[in-house]
Amino acid sequence: MSAPGVAAPSRRRRLLLLVGALAVAAVVAGVVVGTGDRDATGTAAPSSPSAAPSAAGTTPPAPGPRPAAAAGAAGPGSREYAAPAGALHVAPAGDDAADGTRDAPFRTVARAIDAAPDGATLVLSAGTYHERITLPEGRALTLQPAPGDEVWFDGTREVAGWVADGPVWRLDGWTAEFDSSPTYTAGAPDGTEPGFRFVDPDHPMAAHPDMVFVDGVPQRQVGSRAEVVPGTFAVDDARDRLWLGSDPTGSAVRASDLDVALTVLGAGSTVRGIGFRGYATSVPQKGTVRVTARGVTVEDVVVRDTATQGLFVGGRGQGEDVVVRDVTLERNGLIGLESSYADGLVVEGLRAVGNNTERFNAAPVSGGAKLTRARGLTVRDSLFADNLGTGLWFDESVFDATVTGNDVLGNTANGIAYEISSRAVVADNLVTGNGRTGLKINNASEVEVWNNTVVGNGERPLWVVQDGRLAADLDVPGHDPRQQLPDPTVTWVLGPVTLGDNVIGGGAAAGCLVCAQDAALLRTAEEIGLTLSGNAYLVTAPEAVVTWPQGAATPVAYPSVAEFRAATGQEASGAEFPAAGGPPTDQLAAASGAVAVGLPAAVADVLGLPAGTERLGARP
Repeated sequence: MSAPGVAAPSRRRRLLLLVGALAVAAVVAGVVVGTGDRDATGTAAPSSPSAAPSAAGTTPPAPGPRPAAAAGAAGPGSREYAAPAGALHVAPAGDDAADGTRDAPFRTVARAIDAAPDGATLVLSAGTYHERITLPEGRALTLQPAPGDEVWFDGTREVAGWVADGPVWRLDGWTAEFDSSPTYTAGAPDGTEPGFRFVDPDHPMAAHPDMVFVDGVPQRQVGSRAEVVPGTFAVDDARDRLWLGSDPTGSAVRASDLDVALTVLGAGSTVRGIGFRGYATSVPQKGTVRVTARGVTVEDVVVRDTATQGLFVGGRGQGEDVVVRDVTLERNGLIGLESSYADGLVVEGLRAVGNNTERFNAAPVSGGAKLTRARGLTVRDSLFADNLGTGLWFDESVFDATVTGNDVLGNTANGIAYEISSRAVVADNLVTGNGRTGLKINNASEVEVWNNTVVGNGERPLWVVQDGRLAADLDVPGHDPRQQLPDPTVTWVLGPVTLGDNVIGGGAAAGCLVCAQDAALLRTAEEIGLTLSGNAYLVTAPEAVVTWPQGAATPVAYPSVAEFRAATGQEASGAEFPAAGGPPTDQLAAASGAVAVGLPAAVADVLGLPAGTERLGARP
């Protein structure tokens, strides 16, 4: 396995991202943030309408800090979970022939699982556990640390006995071997079509899950001894050797010899307060921690520095109604969270940061989180930042998703994508600093987009697009085979889509702020069902506020809200503001009541706000 393609974001980098994001979010309180050279005290009234507050609207409550800023696990050793009577105890210095009491603990978690009846709690004392375990089907078990104890599962072991061999160092007798298949099918070759090739040719060792750490620093894997230089390593399976480029003298060298840490098969189980690291998980294995049972809770867990997927949830007929709460997924080789068939999944307070260290291609999967083929999903109050790939990606026949209160910052591909799916509320999200599109709605129907701040992304802020894929074509990948096919509820036909009370800016590279197009079905915006209302556009010239589909004709690019309103009747109260400098705080704050149309009842209910609440963009 390679070392991280980019270092995990430093504390300073994370703070800068959050500070920058919160500064951008201050737009909703009346500050327009821009990078131009116009004086910050310069004023520019909204193009429309007047700044008088709406008598019919509801004033939003006083803002508090965004929950996503504090997302993630408290960290191993920071929780005081009570140990119930009758719990089975495990300690690294225990004895598997003991009886598993507090005073006579087992040595291994595997032994405790074997002895545990349905409903038992397994309490782990402080230390490191070098194990591969399964919570079995038919038993609901709780796995947790002793109060205040720091517990890690570690897939590496210390390796010694290195000998100098020319300019490199050699370790003989290394027999750990792992599957280097680059796709979900063991032994299958990588895809060749665009969007279906996992491994970037510039990073050919990405799917090789071997891992070596020197004093905790990951080394980059190369293909042969001849390529080994300081900071790298190579594996010679034929001769059972490791080659290391950095002098190991006086250093702690650890190498992965386990692939998967935990598989949860027992419905109703709970895993909490524990860390997992250093597992050489292959792409087909799906995750270092795998949840394939109903009603499982994973909370206050850390999964970091693994070879591919950190956490997987799902499996057809399994992995439903799972809760992932206050979990940290960072520096994993491919992606933080992956799920499929995980109906009813609730993700809250997730921190997915710095994933895809192996530099897999952005598609078909990489980055912070990708959720596919599922119904009734909720992702809220979570942070997706500094991932190489898309921050938060819903794809392949997702139906009925709620996406609220998330901060999606600094990912190299898209911020949030909702693709070939149906029915979603995307509200109160802060999406900024991503390399490609901020928010992409692709072949998706019944999507409500409200109170988001989408600014400062590398390409399109909001891209609403229909491509040639249709669910009626069963040969196209991405269907949910559990449904009647073609699925009448998820048609992959764009629209209707409503965009209301958002703050949208930063589309200079794309030339548009809301970029709507249908080059496949050649429908007009009215036929698609596009509605834009009450949005604030942060404009830099030259760019279009909106590009608007015209069927077979070329989409019309409207350079101002006034021209867009006059031609289409849309955005009766929408307004534009200059992105450089901007109006004084009180002016935009006053304009919020006149520009915003107010939250519809269904969206307000999801956000816990009164219907009709008038606010521009995400909470600051």
